[in-house]
Amino acid sequence: MRPRRDREEVALERSCQFLLGKQRVQQALRHPFPAERFCQGSGGSGTLPAGLLTPRAAHAFGLACAALGGLIGLYFLPRVGWPMVPVLVVGAAAVLFYTDVFARAGIGELFAGLGLGLLPVWGASLVQGGRPGLASLAASWPAFFMTFNLLLLNEFPDEPADRKGGRRNLVLLLGRPAAARIYTLAALAVPTWLIVAVALRFLPPLALVAVLPSIFLVKPVAWALTKPQEPVPIPALAANVVWNLATNALLAVALFVAARG
Repeated sequence: MRPRRDREEVALERSCQFLLGKQRVQQALRHPFPAERFCQGSGGSGTLPAGLLTPRAAHAFGLACAALGGLIGLYFLPRVGWPMVPVLVVGAAAVLFYTDVFARAGIGELFAGLGLGLLPVWGASLVQGGRPGLASLAASWPAFFMTFNLLLLNEFPDEPADRKGGRRNLVLLLGRPAAARIYTLAALAVPTWLIVAVALRFLPPLALVAVLPSIFLVKPVAWALTKPQEPVPIPALAANVVWNLATNALLAVALFVAARG
């Protein structure tokens, strides 16, 4: 099935609007908590601490972006049908309620993996027409685990600020050693699942190229297994980001090439 480029472009715009909305809403909601303004691993833009936007303006801008993303999602409903509904509903919830609800209920990592990992991959397959098959489902899970882990590892340097800000994430709920073990399991699940998915013929053999970036896991996993009580080394944080980006990129390229082979 050939991709529908018009739909791809609109879907990409929706994803960008939702992501931008999430960033601004998250920053606006976090701003009243001074300890959270300077979380080392939060990945925020620094717009509010720098005084470039007021909290009210950031909140309004974020909600406007989320609303625009929602309208684009509604555009797809009559074209895609009911399978688009859970993607819209869960995706919108992950954007609008992450900071005030999910991050304070111990499920922030889960909704990060869904909203910025699994659902965008599944949704991209939906908007290209037809019904996603096993390949779409198989390609969605690595994105889930990597986004889950991207947030989880960044919560270790943010631990003091998150504790003061009233958050309830895995690091605070389970302690650093247990949370580090979860990080390791989720990290190893990515290459393991890719190999299994290829063996079961859910994914084409070329998808195995996406296993190669797992070499970047050496530093973060070594830290997680041996020194979780110590600060996460900056090179380990950087390697985790490279692993995320490289794995997603290579898997996307592999699927693109295999579909035209």
